[in-house]
Amino acid sequence: MNIRLAAAEFHLPRRLRERGFRRLFTLAARAFGCDAAFVHGLPYGGMTEEFAMFTAQQSLKCLRDEASAPEVANRLRESAFEFGREIRSVLGLKTRSDVMRAARLLYRILGIDFRGASDGGIIVAKCCFARFYSPETCEFISALDEGILAGLAGAGTLSFKGRITGGLPICTACFRFPEGMP
Repeated sequence: MNIRLAAAEFHLPRRLRERGFRRLFTLAARAFGCDAAFVHGLPYGGMTEEFAMFTAQQSLKCLRDEASAPEVANRLRESAFEFGREIRSVLGLKTRSDVMRAARLLYRILGIDFRGASDGGIIVAKCCFARFYSPETCEFISALDEGILAGLAGAGTLSFKGRITGGLPICTACFRFPEGMP
């Protein structure tokens, strides 16, 4: 049993939730090539909506500039990978089950009802970002999702099968864990 993860699931202090969210927001802003100083002045209570609007706006800009979009998506994934890797280290994640439990905790902080299974199956039953994202924006910004999950697991890839932003009642996805992960 992972004691650190169980403790975080039981109670994650607000200051740690806020610090983690600010870190993710800052990493995303930098990946988009934006100055991230504004993040530190945002009230925590409205940060989810600000993050959603910011990432939607920046994603649309990238999608209009087809030449830079792959590079920005790669930076988003790499930044999120480092963030996930830091969390993996702090929480001592070792198993697929640990990874999915940690992901559920992180996504809950973001207002997303994430349910992941140790076989890699993922269901998102509710996503507060869906009202801000178009299907294209959602697909683009999922580089963050893949990066976070891959960082939590040490490696891996994410593929979506269906999305709320595409008109479905839930998102379904599959995360491919690295070979040999218990």
